[in-house]
Amino acid sequence: METPAESVHSPTKWIESTGGPFVIVPAPHAAVWQGIEGDDYDEACLVEDYVGRVEFGPAAQKVPGIVVADEPLPATFLPDLQCLLQWSYAPSEQALIDGARRSFDGIDNWHQGPVLDVHDPLIMFDATIPGNSLEQAETLSVSLPTGSYQFHTADFEIGDDVAGRLHAIRPLDPYRS
Repeated sequence: METPAESVHSPTKWIESTGGPFVIVPAPHAAVWQGIEGDDYDEACLVEDYVGRVEFGPAAQKVPGIVVADEPLPATFLPDLQCLLQWSYAPSEQALIDGARRSFDGIDNWHQGPVLDVHDPLIMFDATIPGNSLEQAETLSVSLPTGSYQFHTADFEIGDDVAGRLHAIRPLDPYRS
């Protein structure tokens, strides 16, 4: 069975955590994330849902971010679905990605998560890592146009071979009241 770490020739970038949650933050503010060298990681670990909101940085200039909590599953971003995909199990990366794409539109039990206003490019990384020491290989770009987005989470399974978790990032209607 192929895992993300073994997929060295894969065009899809995967990241993994050391066992804790991931965090998604505006790239220009990533260096402010303290990880385990401050309170940010502890705050991220307090998120009990699939996805939660966290604020970090100096008290006068708090920056919002998103914590992808629960299981520390390898993750990638699928721009065509505008969602994060986490690998539970699959015989190959391609089987998992194909399964996610086939399952996406048929999922009707999405769990609603937090809202994030996006003004800058976003990156995702292991919440333990202080942002000022991040290396490119440890980050995943989450490309979204400027706007307000709500996170929605659902698990999917295809037979006994493929399972994953999707975190859809859906734009909010600017005219919604």
